[in-house]
Amino acid sequence: MANAKLENLLNLALSATTEELEKSQILMTGYTPATRTWELIVKYHGALEKLESEVIHIEPLINGYAIATVREDFIDAFADLDEVEYVEKPKRLFFN
Repeated sequence: MANAKLENLLNLALSATTEELEKSQILMTGYTPATRTWELIVKYHGALEKLESEVIHIEPLINGYAIATVREDFIDAFADLDEVEYVEKPKRLFFN
């Protein structure tokens, strides 16, 4: 079942096969295949910095937001933390 704290597009990307990810720039945004990590935008409260480890890297921003680089197999556990309110993947920007 999809995690309620994860954005729908992120849930879709996590359930996609490698071939499906490679075909979609939208789903692939934020994913690094070589390390199987995702760069994620996180809304949180409290202190996420204490979670720094080999599988999670936190870059605090302002107003309760952070950029988290998380190994794919730890995303659900990361989202289940009490401090984490919402997780989404970055969006690809296009200039007109």
